[in-house]
Amino acid sequence: PDVVSYSAVINAYAKAAEFDKDCATKAMDILKYMVKMYEGGDKDVKPNKRTYTSVINAFARTGEAEAADNLLTQMKEYYALGDTSLKPDTVCYSSVIDGYAKVGGEEAGFRAEELLHEMENLYNQGDSDVKPNTRTYRSAITALGKSRQPRAAEKAEQILEEMEYMGSFGAHDLAPNTICYNAVIDAYARGRSMEKAYRAELLLEKMLEESAKGNTLIRPDTITFNSVINAAARSFGDSIVRREAYLIGLGAFKKIHEYEYCKPSSITYVLFLNVLK
Repeated sequence: PDVVSYSAVINAYAKAAEFDKDCATKAMDILKYMVKMYEGGDKDVKPNKRTYTSVINAFARTGEAEAADNLLTQMKEYYALGDTSLKPDTVCYSSVIDGYAKVGGEEAGFRAEELLHEMENLYNQGDSDVKPNTRTYRSAITALGKSRQPRAAEKAEQILEEMEYMGSFGAHDLAPNTICYNAVIDAYARGRSMEKAYRAELLLEKMLEESAKGNTLIRPDTITFNSVINAAARSFGDSIVRREAYLIGLGAFKKIHEYEYCKPSSITYVLFLNVLK
């Protein structure tokens, strides 16, 4: 067997890891075996970028972000020592960030943000292999939203605005889509801001306004409206804040019934009941 054979098996385990967490461990065991064989003199089984990326994907899918991050670090170390075949690319970084998005927690948010900035710095220095893409930014936004760290939602919205800025200047592949907006709205719903419902409503109104102009890329869907209603349900503060949140939640609940392209789900009604409490 050579590197192609082993990598194919690892890739199969990586795809199955989403359903069976043990598959990520099995993929890692094969990688370790390949490294051992290569160091023992078998040049035909030298792990390549695809091999490492597959194992990173496996760990990311199971939410074992630190294990994925460690492999990314190994790749960076090998590259620094002169092994250009293991130079990390956008897929490697994005998979690790996605892993942190699945984990959640304050440290995961910090690390996802750190990796994104590392990619941006490398890209700005001329390394086009690590140019962040929509998946990268979306995963970083999600990781921040789940982190519960102070001003996480504001940071997530800042990333969204950065994507909008780049998209407006020709980088259309980086223009945010509905999923990115939903992730920011969800970040506000999960966050600590007393203005969470108001900020969520502003984003929804922007999506409705832009989609009415023909920008279907950010047309609201059921998840969008549910997230705004959830932000209203989770609002806290004095009676004025809670009253405003109630009206925002009520408004979103009414609006979702007005559009043919999205319909309320059972979750919509459950969340709205929480607004009424």
